[in-house]
Amino acid sequence: MKVVAVGRDAVFVDLGEKQEGFIDGAEVLGADGKFSVSVGTSLSCAVVRDDGERVQLSPIFVRTPVAESSIDVGGGETVSIPRARSGPLLIEGAHVRGTISGIERYGVFVQITGTQGRSGRGLVHVAETGAPRNADLNKLYTVGAEVEAKILAIQEDGKIRLSFKALSADAEREDFEAYNKTRDGGDQEATADVAKADGSKGKPPKPRPPPVPKTLGTLGDLLAKRRG
Repeated sequence: MKVVAVGRDAVFVDLGEKQEGFIDGAEVLGADGKFSVSVGTSLSCAVVRDDGERVQLSPIFVRTPVAESSIDVGGGETVSIPRARSGPLLIEGAHVRGTISGIERYGVFVQITGTQGRSGRGLVHVAETGAPRNADLNKLYTVGAEVEAKILAIQEDGKIRLSFKALSADAEREDFEAYNKTRDGGDQEATADVAKADGSKGKPPKPRPPPVPKTLGTLGDLLAKRRG
């Protein structure tokens, strides 16, 4: 089902056959106090109450990626996910913690923290573990170990695709961006120090005239010097 309208205190979704259901706005609030869904967002929901006139729902999955501002992935911290009645609201693109619940030849199963059963269990395919090709995953991972992963996708049937490799890539990108900001800030400070030393009050220093090359003078000057 999809979000068709966003009110001040509730979000409305299309149930088909010209019927709508609503979700309490508190269940889809992000860390910034704003709704983590918008018109067009695809949801999987559980029915909380149906009195024949109004259908109240509780979200389980958000399959359409939301604005990055509503997902906190900075500083190595996990995403701050809105909490639904049945557990945390899982959002594509979010960083989550979990526990390894199973290891197979084709990948690692992770039970996301705050969830129970299949609705919160995701698979990290072997290609998304970052392990060397043909590596024995049982030698690299242990059932019960706590891990962090990124939600790549939540399929229509509720299956969750996770990735360790994408999480590492995000961390490397954050480090690179932080380095660039630090470097750019250092260059600006250096320019400001030079301007302050020159007394230019922040203005770029005036270009210095090129040095005048020393010469022996004209031929007449040289002859006159010798005669003297």
